[in-house]
Amino acid sequence: MAKKAKTETVAMEIYHSPAGDIVLGSAGGKLVCTDWLNGAHQSYEMVRKRLGGEPFREGGSALTRQAAKELDEYFRGERKEFDLPLRFVATPFEEKVWKALQRIPYGKTVCYGDIAREIGQPGASQAVGGAVGRNPFSIIVPCHRVVGKNGTLTGYGGGLPAKRILLGLERPGEELL
Repeated sequence: MAKKAKTETVAMEIYHSPAGDIVLGSAGGKLVCTDWLNGAHQSYEMVRKRLGGEPFREGGSALTRQAAKELDEYFRGERKEFDLPLRFVATPFEEKVWKALQRIPYGKTVCYGDIAREIGQPGASQAVGGAVGRNPFSIIVPCHRVVGKNGTLTGYGGGLPAKRILLGLERPGEELL
């Protein structure tokens, strides 16, 4: 008989950002998600299932409060990088893509093909797009900095209005396609 996977409870709280509400979740002393509450992808549900299906426990944790503090600093223009311990609940490919996203500098954008080349899989732009779409760490693992090949804004889990807000914050005065 197959061994049942261990389940973990995720401490969560809702962060009210200028771009929309975000689910902050932690488990085992690491952040497991910062995902849009009403977003298209709801990656926090994927994380919950991968951790064994336990429901999130409201009330947050010291780590989700730290994440909220750092997000406040980001939205005030005081923070360009995050200093939070992350736990990627991911396939090896997703983890590789998400780590590449973390290397995109504040205020810069790249396309899916750039990420595919960086991870050594130049023909995998479409698969990279799928992994970017499953990123459960919105803003902190900056998938909003990924745009279409011609520089146009492409889909975003928090919606294109949220993506415009984030890129506008990072690139004030610059026109977005």
